[in-house]
Amino acid sequence: MSAQIQSDTAKPTTNTILHGTLWASLTVIVWSAWPAFTRLAVTESVTPADIVLLRYGIGGLILLPVLLRLAGAMPHHAWLEGLWFALLQGAPLAMLTTQGLALAPAGHLTLSTGLMPLFTSVLCFYVLGEAISRLRKLGLALITLVALAIGGVSLTSIHPDYWKGDILFVCAGMMGSVYLLRMRRSGLSALQGAALLSVYSMLIYFPFFIWFFWDSSKLTQIPVSDLLFQGFYQGVLMGALTIFSLGRSTMLLGAPATAMSLALLPVASFLLAFFILGEVPTVFEMLGAVAISLGAFIAASSASGKK
Repeated sequence: MSAQIQSDTAKPTTNTILHGTLWASLTVIVWSAWPAFTRLAVTESVTPADIVLLRYGIGGLILLPVLLRLAGAMPHHAWLEGLWFALLQGAPLAMLTTQGLALAPAGHLTLSTGLMPLFTSVLCFYVLGEAISRLRKLGLALITLVALAIGGVSLTSIHPDYWKGDILFVCAGMMGSVYLLRMRRSGLSALQGAALLSVYSMLIYFPFFIWFFWDSSKLTQIPVSDLLFQGFYQGVLMGALTIFSLGRSTMLLGAPATAMSLALLPVASFLLAFFILGEVPTVFEMLGAVAISLGAFIAASSASGKK
């Protein structure tokens, strides 16, 4: 166990950092538009359950041949680990965030991605024995204060559902942090993890969707062009590509650094929500997004050792 922990916390090489950063950047580019496109869809054309079906129905079909090809070389523990992946980063998490976007503005997804560095650092401290430096504590404290402030504003908002969406976003951030740590500790490749996650999510969610959500589904009622766009964005990009890129970044950089790399998401999500949805953030919300990003960068700039 101690050998594995040392391996997990070993300092990566320059080449590893470069490749890991590129994979993380790809994740950020695709994810940053997801809140706006998804809120647009769930408020105007489809249901949250429809979005989850597109994401993992299409993503699962794309990665099913990959899983079948890799099955022979898959370690025995991978099949159980895949269930954890599907629970933490699959359909349940997608349903939380998608339902949250039906209740709160797209920019409030900051509470999910912004809090991931905090949750991940705490988990690594207790699970991996990774010490938290003073500089990192400063960044994490800033993230926490801003998140609490955004939550407080939602509670006093004239929109009664904002706080409900915020709670779902916080829960999603916790789940995503546990996934990053489990992915890093699993010993699986990014492609193995992505295939297990998407295929398991498809197999579990599809019968669930048919049983509970088929009657309320709007997929057959929307224009074909909208269906094709959402199918490509949700299924191909979100359901397959970014699951692999997130896993690859985690394997190369480690869970804390990958969580920190998502610090650009809050600001990018607010900007794209403005251009795509016309949502104008308040000065406080925009400052909050910048502060959370700043906190994550401060935390990421600190070197961490072992406890």
